[in-house]
Amino acid sequence: MMLTAVIVTAAVLGVAKVVRDWLILRQVRAAMEAGTPEDRVRIGMRLAEALGGGQPGPSAEPPAAEGVTPRP
Repeated sequence: MMLTAVIVTAAVLGVAKVVRDWLILRQVRAAMEAGTPEDRVRIGMRLAEALGGGQPGPSAEPPAAEGVTPRP
């Protein structure tokens, strides 16, 4: 009985993570499509940093100053 509960819990947590990641990637894709080329570079750099591929250290801009600039 305990093993079944552990397996079910692991499955539910796995599905929740997949859904969360899918929603995040959907938002990133929408931001990339709506932004200027500079926004795309900045979003890509932040995404690489979040995934562990960026250089450690402070970002070029503070997070509060970031926003997607709509294309004309």
